[in-house]
Amino acid sequence: MLEFQHIIQINDPKESHVPHMSKAQLWEGLVFRSKYPAHFTPNIECTVEEITDSGFVRALRFGEHSLRERVVLTHEEQVHTSPADSDPVFFAESIARIEEPAPGHLIVRFLYRRESGNTDDNLDVDEYLKSAYVQNDREAIALLRKFSREGMPGTGSWLQ
Repeated sequence: MLEFQHIIQINDPKESHVPHMSKAQLWEGLVFRSKYPAHFTPNIECTVEEITDSGFVRALRFGEHSLRERVVLTHEEQVHTSPADSDPVFFAESIARIEEPAPGHLIVRFLYRRESGNTDDNLDVDEYLKSAYVQNDREAIALLRKFSREGMPGTGSWLQ
């Protein structure tokens, strides 16, 4: 099992050159990412199948592969994804947690837990996967910063 976490700093009052993002903007951006992942990873198709008070179930398709995930939203705290099926083809779960260690200082802690990709031929696929997750999250946060300045795709306002 591959388990790891990393942190991306969003705001630091001491770093005035980094554009400020409110907690509400960050939250809406993380929710947007979970509902519309194709804006962040172009080869993914997503359909929201079932909406509940606490989140939704989404079907993801990438090429010939597909999976269903349950997304649980804890308002302005975290987005948690896990397999929606009782016997998933592939196990993977993630949490994007908003933390505020000091007033005005926002970070996102990304936690991942998934089946190992390592094989018997001594390839360390898990290290590659970690790097890919971190890079994807960095690019997503950069895009959320852009959305906070310019608005969400297809809307005239940040908050939909």
